[in-house]
Amino acid sequence: MYYSVGARETKAETSVKHSKFLAFCSRVESEEQAETFVKSIKKRFADATHAPYAYLLGDRAEKSRASDDGEPSGTSGVPILETIKKSGVTNAAVVVVRYFGGIKLGTGGLARAYADAAEEAIKAAGKVAFEMCVLYRIPCSYGDLASVSNQVFSFGGSLRNTDYGDNVTIQAAIPSDQKASFLSGLADATSGKVVAEPMDEGYFEVK
Repeated sequence: MYYSVGARETKAETSVKHSKFLAFCSRVESEEQAETFVKSIKKRFADATHAPYAYLLGDRAEKSRASDDGEPSGTSGVPILETIKKSGVTNAAVVVVRYFGGIKLGTGGLARAYADAAEEAIKAAGKVAFEMCVLYRIPCSYGDLASVSNQVFSFGGSLRNTDYGDNVTIQAAIPSDQKASFLSGLADATSGKVVAEPMDEGYFEVK
């Protein structure tokens, strides 16, 4: 299991000695997504003095990148990255846009300002858990829908999608370590009428 931020983009604004810091946080799942997010923020705030950023990727937080974007070395990108790590999340990117207010903050002041801004954006995004799960496709009748849903929730799963037609087709993510118990429970609850078809296995958000 790992934790990531709970939103695609959040914003937090802080001010230090007339310098304005706009911090943006987003969940990202690849280096390409992270770079696209960074570029989009820089484009939207092209008039900003600086836009340092950092991102942390992988279910073991094994990949990272940080940039000072013209600020003194080590005063912005690394403090942002360390703030992401301290929060306990991964697959997250933070960009902090700075508008200089005319008063120099010094290296220590800059590092604190960028870290504080990043922390506020991460807090605004919230934290969600991701667990290794099997994604199942579960066709069933309307009469069995309640029993199927109960079994999904009983074993710590989550409903990902539900299609309603002549019958119902559910997509549900079940924690991998619960799959045998889930399949057995589903068979018992529906007298063997409902069969869950595995589609994929990977990390899914769990409630």
